[in-house]
Amino acid sequence: MPVQSTSPDYDDHLPEWLMMDDALEGECAIKRNDRNLPKPSGMVEAEKLDGQGNAYLYANYRDRAQYEHWVRDALRSMMGLVSRLIPEIKLPSGMQDLEENATADGFGLNQLFFRMVRQAVSHGRVPLVVNVDDSGEPYFSTYATRNAINWKVGSMGGRQDLTLSVFVEFRDNQEDEYDHDCKRVYRVFKLLDGVCHTAVLGEDGAVVEELRPLGTVNNDNRLVRGLEYLPVIYCGSTDNSPGVDEVPLLTMARAALKSYQLSADYFTALHQTSHPQPWVSGLDDQVELSVTGPSAAWDLGRNGSCGYLEFQGAGIEAVRQAMDDQKNAALEAGAKVMDASGTESGEARKTRQNDQHATLHSIVITVAAAIEQGLRYAAEWTGYNPDDVTFTVKPEFIIPDVDAQVLAELQKAVAAGGISWDTYWQYLTTGKLPERAYDEEATLVGDEADAGRGLNLDKDDGSDTPAGQPGQPAAGADDAA
Repeated sequence: MPVQSTSPDYDDHLPEWLMMDDALEGECAIKRNDRNLPKPSGMVEAEKLDGQGNAYLYANYRDRAQYEHWVRDALRSMMGLVSRLIPEIKLPSGMQDLEENATADGFGLNQLFFRMVRQAVSHGRVPLVVNVDDSGEPYFSTYATRNAINWKVGSMGGRQDLTLSVFVEFRDNQEDEYDHDCKRVYRVFKLLDGVCHTAVLGEDGAVVEELRPLGTVNNDNRLVRGLEYLPVIYCGSTDNSPGVDEVPLLTMARAALKSYQLSADYFTALHQTSHPQPWVSGLDDQVELSVTGPSAAWDLGRNGSCGYLEFQGAGIEAVRQAMDDQKNAALEAGAKVMDASGTESGEARKTRQNDQHATLHSIVITVAAAIEQGLRYAAEWTGYNPDDVTFTVKPEFIIPDVDAQVLAELQKAVAAGGISWDTYWQYLTTGKLPERAYDEEATLVGDEADAGRGLNLDKDDGSDTPAGQPGQPAAGADDAA
């Protein structure tokens, strides 16, 4: 089979990914693809009679339709929540540069995290590849979901692991520096004799980059230890297995597309109700009518008659209601919290926010795990201890809801020595009381009290020398005398 061969799972899910591409690009992309708005049967028959002359019928029908950018707004809203999160990163000393320079285009791990979360939300799948540049420094490459065209899983040492991954890449046309056309090539990763190899092939199967093993090399650029796995991670919306996960915003995209299709009928009907069609009959052969409008007068002759065919629009209200139903379906399925009627209760809003956060929670955890796995691959590849790598993110999206009365009571309890300042501070910043045993809390209160006495002694002494240091009187000694 040729290198362009695709996985059956890829073929099954490609239409969904293309739909999400159009939904995120917006109305221009939606209207550019006629598959998003089927032609009414009347227009199909009209084009059979005169395809070029009657093409304006569908063009007007499509142009009047309106696509709502619910998907793009929802994604922006979700990423606004994610942007508040700060990853906790721990790397070996020799890999510290990755924090600021981790991607193929020179961005750090934080930007890599945000990019991957965005793609996981919009497409449910982020192909991530670890590589090492010519200077021996590791870096990460991510691929568009639709460009990871093929993969296979096989048994390796009794466990299931990737044995093949194929990606589409685009390279500049070197013949014309001003031309934006690119040529397609295919990067292949595969296991041969238990070692990962990679090559780049052209569309005709010609070799662009020779097949070579990946792994640790010596000063002579000779392979010392080959990678026993593919440095490829398929980050999903629920887990990081090679299988295809669901697209979190797909239901919203479908609702937005259906609303777009209904809007074409709705706005066409409104147009027709506001522009009645004049009709005439019984004209003599000598009578010609070439001008219509409020400033025109018709001479119909002795036997002529005229009138207007008005579009009644009995189904307009039903179409409008169907559009509202699609909007409500989108709001229920999506991440962005929008008021459908302005009367949504606070509890309903909170419920939808919790649903959104549950989706984001799993995505953030999954993306962080994928990046950590990639960093472990990079550490092992470059000779560092993978156990020294940590990349974690706490998915806390809700702004703390602090009760002023509870906070005041906690402050009184701190002043009375009943609870610690640490407990007070945690409630102030998180809106939650820490979960710890009474003995642990009592110990914190005692430690803070001891520290406070030490500070007070220093303050009363009026010197920079700690109380009790040899050669200095204890604080308050003169007063006692």
